[in-house]
Amino acid sequence: MDGAGRAMDEDRALLERLRSGPARGDAMAQILERHAERTYAFFRARVGDPEIAAELNQELYLALLDSLRSFRGECSLETWLFRLARWRLAKLRRRWSVHTDESAPRPLEAVAERVPVPGLEPDERAARSERIRRLRDCLARLPEIERAVVVAHYYEGQTLDEVTRRLGLTNPSGARAVLLAAQRHLRACLHRKERAGRCAKRRRTG
Repeated sequence: MDGAGRAMDEDRALLERLRSGPARGDAMAQILERHAERTYAFFRARVGDPEIAAELNQELYLALLDSLRSFRGECSLETWLFRLARWRLAKLRRRWSVHTDESAPRPLEAVAERVPVPGLEPDERAARSERIRRLRDCLARLPEIERAVVVAHYYEGQTLDEVTRRLGLTNPSGARAVLLAAQRHLRACLHRKERAGRCAKRRRTG
C-alpha cells in the first residue's frame, strides 16, 4: 500500500473513533495535527486576515463533527474537509459580495473619497483626483473581506458592530480587526504608489 492509501486508512480509523464517543477528543486532536495547518493556509490565502482565517478554520472542524453522518468514506478526509471549507467560504462570500460588487451604484472612486488612511500624510504635489485614483486602485487590491468592511463602514455608514453582524464575522474582534488590517494594507499600497510616482516624475524631469 502506498503512502496515500495508508493515510486514507488512518483517517478512516480516526473518523471511526470520532464517531464512537469515548476517544473523540484524542481522535480530533490527531485530525487537527494532520490537517489543520493546510486548511488554515487555504482560508488565509483567500481572506487575507489571519484572525478570520483562524476562526474559519476552527468552525470547519466543528462542521466536520456535524457532518460525520453524511461522510461515507467515498473520498479522503482531506477532500471532504476542503469541500466543507469551500462551502463555508462560498456562503460567506454571498454576504460579502453585497458590499464588493463594483457594478452596483457605489464605484470605488466614490468609496475612495470617503476612506481615511491614518498615518499617511497627504502628498501636496499630487492632485486630489490622482490621490483618489491611487486609493481606488489600492481598494481593488484588498482581500475581498477587507474591501467589504471598508465599503460597508465608510461608504454605507454602518457601525463596526453592524458590519460584524451583517457580514457574519465571528472572529473575536469582528469588523474592527478587519478594518485595521485594511488600513495597514491601504497605507502600504499608497506609500508604494506615491513613491513610484515621485520616481517617475524625477525621471521625466531629469
